[in-house]
Amino acid sequence: MENRNNEAAKTNLQQMLLHPEKLPPLPETAQALILLRNNPNANLDELVTIIEKDPGLTSFMMKYARMAIFGYGERITSVWHAISLALGFNSALNMAIGVASAGCLKISNRGPLGRIRIWHHALKCAALCRELAKTMDKKQSVDSGLAYLCGLFHNFGYLLFGHLLPQQYTFLNDLCQYYPAKETRHLELQVFGITHDFAGAYLIEAWRLPGEIVTAVAEHHFPDYEGQHAHYVKLVAVANRLLQNEGISDL
Repeated sequence: MENRNNEAAKTNLQQMLLHPEKLPPLPETAQALILLRNNPNANLDELVTIIEKDPGLTSFMMKYARMAIFGYGERITSVWHAISLALGFNSALNMAIGVASAGCLKISNRGPLGRIRIWHHALKCAALCRELAKTMDKKQSVDSGLAYLCGLFHNFGYLLFGHLLPQQYTFLNDLCQYYPAKETRHLELQVFGITHDFAGAYLIEAWRLPGEIVTAVAEHHFPDYEGQHAHYVKLVAVANRLLQNEGISDL
């Protein structure tokens, strides 16, 4: 019976990916932030207004800006302070886009594939992608903001798995905890019939996010990729490798 249920879940997931209208829509806050990102005249007050309409996003931005690495702590008393003093406009905007986008995808916080670890890794990978992009030759036309978003979104397939099929995702989370030496993507194939990079690319494309992000999400486990937007794929792959060297493994 359990095998039949698993096969039915795999079929349902694959069908949902083929029909974008069945996937969770991009939240309104994320849509507003993307419109702001595309506006060359966007300003700090507009960004603060959008963020403050979302209590969860407001809390996240304040908490992040109070981290010890910024040195402001409790002196950050508003979203305006968080952005103007600690985060900076572009970094805050790109971070807010990722956090707001994830708001519609509900998964458990705990475990090797829980929300806490996914976000910890995503934020570090995104920041490293941005800094690596800044060191690249200008002829390569790599946008550091887009590089940041590629790192932030690259594992969103896990969030989609957990949101659409929570029971099976709990099983996968347990498998990863019990068999840490096993390659996670191999376990994903057993449980879902597809991997998080494949599923994540469908979601990002359904949300109509930039092609650079779609490609980075789809190909980040394949650093030899040489197609369109290859620079962004390689940035995410290199960032993950550097983080692994620091003891922060990719998911």
